[in-house]
Amino acid sequence: MPYKAYRDSSKTKEIKTCDTTIIDKGKTFYCHTQGCKAVMTLVNSGDSERAHFRRISSSPNHSSIFCSADGYFDPTEYDEAMFDFNVIFRKLMNPSDSPSNNDKKVGKDTNPIIGGGGKKQLSTVRQIYYMCRKYDEYNNYSSRDILADERNYATYKNGIIGNKIVQCTPYHKFHEEFAYKMNYPSFPYPNGKYIKLNFLTEKLFWEYYNKFKTTNYKDLIAILGNWTLPQSDEMYIAECTINNSRQIYFKIE
Repeated sequence: MPYKAYRDSSKTKEIKTCDTTIIDKGKTFYCHTQGCKAVMTLVNSGDSERAHFRRISSSPNHSSIFCSADGYFDPTEYDEAMFDFNVIFRKLMNPSDSPSNNDKKVGKDTNPIIGGGGKKQLSTVRQIYYMCRKYDEYNNYSSRDILADERNYATYKNGIIGNKIVQCTPYHKFHEEFAYKMNYPSFPYPNGKYIKLNFLTEKLFWEYYNKFKTTNYKDLIAILGNWTLPQSDEMYIAECTINNSRQIYFKIE
């Protein structure tokens, strides 16, 4: 469910859902991906926070997995001011970790940003992934610093470092290792790179080995981890360790 489209079939007049109004209801829009012939309509017109584009069922299918990678994020369900990626990261990496009150900061800096009408806070990789696909900034955090995907590939193609969510697709097992090689940011992708997933236990590895093997090789997967560069001149640009299932989100269309 993309948040960008074009008003014209020649794809020269870009429009974002946040800039649409009720007068756009019923109008025809065109997929933002170059070369894609899908025709779309606006959903939730008149509500800039919840509005999104959807392919008209009678139109051609999307030409790329990225056309619909944005998914759907409803900001009215969450309290933006409660978002602290560092705290959420620690919870997801170690579910038994319960931050003290001193850890419960508001936003990246000191001033809270009031946004969204919900009372829940983002708490899963899925929710954060879709938030980053929709917003460039959220409660003083830049989405580019949280999510590495096809949109900022030029930034991360030579290495990914730190606490991030990385968009990828499964490739195959590393030889004689309990580790899995993934395609970043997807497959196929021009000059795409490999990343490596290590697993805390052999049992956890085989659990996800079976899941990866039964997943379509084009299905996007979001991986939360503390990413580091390889120790030597390897055939991958970054690696992380999977401690538990909360770090992985399968985005299956």
